Amino acid sequence: MSGIDELLVRQRLLIAVGPGGVGKTTVSAAIALRAAELGQRTLVLTIDPAKRLADALGLSGLDDEIREVPTDDLSKLGVEVPGQLFAAMFDNAASMDSLMSRVAPDDETRDRVLRNRVYRAMAGTLARSHAYLAMERLHEVMASGDYDLVILDTPPARNALDILDAPSRLATFLEEGVVKWFVRQNKGRGLRARLMQSSGAAATKLFEVVVGQELARETLAFFEAFYGMREGFHARASAIQKILHAPETSFVLVSSADATHLADAEALAAGIASRGVQIDVAVFNRAYERLTHADPLAIVSSAGELDSPTTIRLLFRDELHRHEREAMTSLLASLHEVRTRAANTNLRALESIRRLAQQLPEDALGLIIARLDGDIRDLPGLHTLGPYLAAERTLPRS
Repeated sequence: MSGIDELLVRQRLLIAVGPGGVGKTTVSAAIALRAAELGQRTLVLTIDPAKRLADALGLSGLDDEIREVPTDDLSKLGVEVPGQLFAAMFDNAASMDSLMSRVAPDDETRDRVLRNRVYRAMAGTLARSHAYLAMERLHEVMASGDYDLVILDTPPARNALDILDAPSRLATFLEEGVVKWFVRQNKGRGLRARLMQSSGAAATKLFEVVVGQELARETLAFFEAFYGMREGFHARASAIQKILHAPETSFVLVSSADATHLADAEALAAGIASRGVQIDVAVFNRAYERLTHADPLAIVSSAGELDSPTTIRLLFRDELHRHEREAMTSLLASLHEVRTRAANTNLRALESIRRLAQQLPEDALGLIIARLDGDIRDLPGLHTLGPYLAAERTLPRS
């Protein structure tokens, strides 16, 4: 096996990170399809709110429910997919309900939380909950054992770092944040205890005036129940951190060769490294123009085909009139100029890639994908990225 294939059959989780606008979701879907073509039962899960995964897979829609992606269109083209491909798009509110059901210590606590008006209002918008709940969803699918490989498509750029920080951040929130202020703790110094003190009468009145007596009671009840779940949250946060740092997990950095994207990718790579995680694969999408039909993977540095003996013989065929020959020569000269400019652009892109590659681990796998015609909106389109994923390249470092 070559390129990314060995990784796809060895690892259990691939996490795709990168700047916005570089085709990260498309690359994630293409990698997932490649794994299915290798016989893997593969799930691609996106937490990117841009909702592009359905488009890339040629689906009419996608939500939190995991569904199998039909591969009939590939079979018609003679492409066999011995594995299976599944997809889902993370949904904040749905995952929040599922999480509360899992971590509640008993059915009574679960029902009390799920029916609480304060919870229902906050279910989709708890502070910084998106990244944590996405990690919970990831934990759920990893723990199920239903998939040989899970590919996680993360939000753009620096927001992707939230997935590494979210589990520990929630633990801090439960122990030191607003939750403790709202509940009884240690010596009964939570808000409820304060409100029951004689000096708390004014605070009680103000709180009830601001939110209403019934909602005030529901708010306190919600936070008390939420705090009572903290052991379950802590245990799952620890399990998620183990998954993210496991040997069977690899991080895939996706960028383009554009200077702005590469700068964002470099900052992201540094942030990931500072959290003790290594990037195993760097994918440079839409990084160069294809200049040869014979080898579309080649990143050529000259316009060679236009100076070929075949072209020269064509220009000097006897049946061509002088003005036809001159017109043809002028056209080919213009095409030669265009190709030369494109080749020089390719070289500059490689130089930019080289600078980022110097910041990556020495053994990071490099995949460089050409610009393709149009948007990819179906499985056959994703399949065309297969040769680029299978072509192992040494990242230019000098």
